[in-house]
Amino acid sequence: MMLALELLGGIGLFLLGMSMLTEGLKLAAGDGLRAILRGWTRTPARGLVSGALLTALVQSSSAVTVATIGFVNAGLLTLRHAVWVIFGANIGTTMTAWLVALIGLKLDIGAFALPIIGFGVMGQMLGAKRPRLSGSGQALAGFGLFFLGISILKGGFETLLPWFETLDLSQAGFFAPFAFLVFGVVLAALAQSSSAAIAIILTATAGGGLPLELAAAGIIGANIGTTSTAIFASAGATPAAKRVALSHIVFNFYSGLAAFLLLYPLVDASHWLADIAMADSKDEPLTLAIFNTLFNILGVILIWPFAGRLVAWLHQRYTSPEETLSRPAHLDPTLAAVPALALRGLVLEIERMMELAFARTEARLSATPGKTASGNGDEGILALGQAIRDFIADLSRQPLPSDVVTALPDLIRSIHHVEETIAESAAIAENGHLPVALVTGPAWDRLRAGVFATLVTTAKDRDAFKTEFDSEMAEVDLAYEAIKKDLLASAAAGRTSVDAMEAALLRARRMRRVAEAALKAERRLYPWAPIASGRVENTPPAAA
Repeated sequence: MMLALELLGGIGLFLLGMSMLTEGLKLAAGDGLRAILRGWTRTPARGLVSGALLTALVQSSSAVTVATIGFVNAGLLTLRHAVWVIFGANIGTTMTAWLVALIGLKLDIGAFALPIIGFGVMGQMLGAKRPRLSGSGQALAGFGLFFLGISILKGGFETLLPWFETLDLSQAGFFAPFAFLVFGVVLAALAQSSSAAIAIILTATAGGGLPLELAAAGIIGANIGTTSTAIFASAGATPAAKRVALSHIVFNFYSGLAAFLLLYPLVDASHWLADIAMADSKDEPLTLAIFNTLFNILGVILIWPFAGRLVAWLHQRYTSPEETLSRPAHLDPTLAAVPALALRGLVLEIERMMELAFARTEARLSATPGKTASGNGDEGILALGQAIRDFIADLSRQPLPSDVVTALPDLIRSIHHVEETIAESAAIAENGHLPVALVTGPAWDRLRAGVFATLVTTAKDRDAFKTEFDSEMAEVDLAYEAIKKDLLASAAAGRTSVDAMEAALLRARRMRRVAEAALKAERRLYPWAPIASGRVENTPPAAA
């Protein structure tokens, strides 16, 4: 009974130390984690390295995985880059095993763990108003608790050594490695940390009572079990974040299956590397630390050729209507190599975005006054605009023909004005609870019809377009002025409260802004429309 309590206490101290160490290092790093994830992940190799380094720094692949999911959720990181951060995090998390094997089980660190904890807590208390100092103190205290827990576990498992020897687990056949694989999965899922589970397994093998192959199977299971953290973190998240979590699950299961099938050759290779490193292949914790690193690196090597297909497959999972809208239909990275084709694709994509946005705007303005229209669909259209901007940014990194250089500012402004129509129409829908009598009547019908007219271009040439632009905006202005006059007169006569008058006037003003933004979007795009239809004009005029 006392032994069980001792082991339970050791595990508790170890997990508490891990938690404090991770949280303290994240606090001490400040915005470093965010900056590195955003700035160091522009290529697969850099994403892999940054994921490994960050995980080694904060001592938690789960923390890096959750942060990565959060950044993808916020649109700060693409799926293509995020998957490599996840791959790197699995390599970086092996640092805990090295710390346990080289320090925790080699030195009598329990003797000076208490002073480390004391200094850490003092630093945390003294730095209450200085987050980085407080975080450093918390990390130092966690470091001491981490190794104090290891010391207690080591003593407990040494007491269990005779019992391990009586089990003769090496003769149990295939069932034993599989059972320890499942044990590792359960242990990591309960601890919510593969590092914690692996440290416990390494400590159990320090006395030599647990066969190395079985401990290695437990380590594989721990790497699989840690995917539970990604599953929990992605619950209720965006489809993009769920894909990141799925990439974590796929990689860990893929590398785990490969390692389990190659269990004995990998253990032999780890023995050989331990001999080279320390001239002592009987140092089982060190051998297991090597095994842990070796099989995670093997997993990256094995999945590297299929990473592109994995990302493509992930993009097809958890699809939503908004994401379907946000995916460009006319743009492809290969178009960037031919600027003329890229320009045509851009014009077609902006026309598509414009049609989607204008249809959504018309539906909102057609709704019965006083009822709030749904906001579903806006995110997809806005994301499409960002995707077009990203394509333009990639295109601009190379020398471009003069016509493309001239066109890009107009195209960017057109996207901006399309987004304005969405924003203004959404504001109208969100603040639509007005007395019906206040927002209906001949002037309102005239304004609404004028706005609808601006959402469609019927001109066949430049002169006709300019005439249409001027006449439609003039009609909207006349209707707006009539509404404004009526509202002010009604408020002055006491028939309408000032607050209601101002709310109705704001609605009319926003409808006018919708019309103005729509016409500006069309004006910026119109000179380049012949390119999309295959009729390239020599010198498209710059939009006024």
